Amino acid sequence: MRIKMALFLAIAALLPFSLVNAQQAAQKKPLDIYFLDTEGGQATLFVSPSGQSMLVDTGFPGNQGMPPAEANAPGITRDADRIMAVLKLANVNVLDYVVITHFHADHAGNAAELAHRIPIRHFVDHGPYTVEMQAGRDAPILSYLPIRDHAHAITAKPGDRIPVEGLDVQVVSSAGEVIKEPMAGAPGAGAPNPLCRDAKLKEQDATPENFESVGIVVRYGSFRLVDLGDLTWNQEHALACPNNLVGVMTVFHTTRHGDPHSGAPQFVDAIRARVAVMNNGERKGGSPEYWQTVHDAPGLEDFWQIHRSAEGGASHNSPEQFLANINETDHGHYIKMSVRTDGSFTMTNERTGFTKEYSARAPKSAQ
Repeated sequence: MRIKMALFLAIAALLPFSLVNAQQAAQKKPLDIYFLDTEGGQATLFVSPSGQSMLVDTGFPGNQGMPPAEANAPGITRDADRIMAVLKLANVNVLDYVVITHFHADHAGNAAELAHRIPIRHFVDHGPYTVEMQAGRDAPILSYLPIRDHAHAITAKPGDRIPVEGLDVQVVSSAGEVIKEPMAGAPGAGAPNPLCRDAKLKEQDATPENFESVGIVVRYGSFRLVDLGDLTWNQEHALACPNNLVGVMTVFHTTRHGDPHSGAPQFVDAIRARVAVMNNGERKGGSPEYWQTVHDAPGLEDFWQIHRSAEGGASHNSPEQFLANINETDHGHYIKMSVRTDGSFTMTNERTGFTKEYSARAPKSAQ
């Protein structure tokens, strides 16, 4: 009995140290972000240091976005397969949150397919509707709605938070609305934007579902990333004028694949991102006009692209080491970002293994 009691006391004495060690180990884990290649769609995976996961968008269904000979191949689930491969690599067995920014095929195309392959705890979207129900555009939502009806679905509103443990994820746009007040505690939020004085607006584009996009800001310590889906130019303007409502960012996930219907300079310049990541395809997005706006933005250190843009040519593409995929036969490669607790981070081009370190630093507006 004395031996058992002594053993119990010894184990009990070690428990506090074990808990402390476990907490310290969790704090040392990075936030991992995978920018996947969906040939000009979007699928971005966040794996929190807590172990919880959030996938933003699901890419094209089937083999869309590829040359016709490949796009029409039967039985293909290209982007779903790519997402599942990265989930396995990241040891993600359950998706805690899947954010569907809007119901275009290149964003919502595999929502139903993934739900059949992996448990999904929560969907987040702008609501169970789309303004584009005509034939040819309604397939993604028609396949998703039966899944949504039996899932735990959250209709996002500007100002809401998506409770991913270990991260602060705030919704800044949804269902055609954007936040009206500066984000609390965000560096630079609420500051007057002098670029608004001469800013120009654009006519609403011909694909109104983009206007409904769920946009988010992800914060991990001093690290901040903004992803607005396919939000339009005028809505970016509303987030930046007359005052910058979102503040400064570490990373700008470029809006609408680098299409000139988005990329308002008054927004892009105001957020002063250190790094931009463009989810373009070789022949989708990546317009020279948009590329130049981002390239010239104050504070930008590097511009990473999922694909080399054919339209961009030699003068409107980043150096080769920052391109995950060079052409349509060289595809499927992703960009990985690992963010440490002090705000420093690394970015890696999976195709080449090229890695760049970014040291921690205070936002420009706070320096």
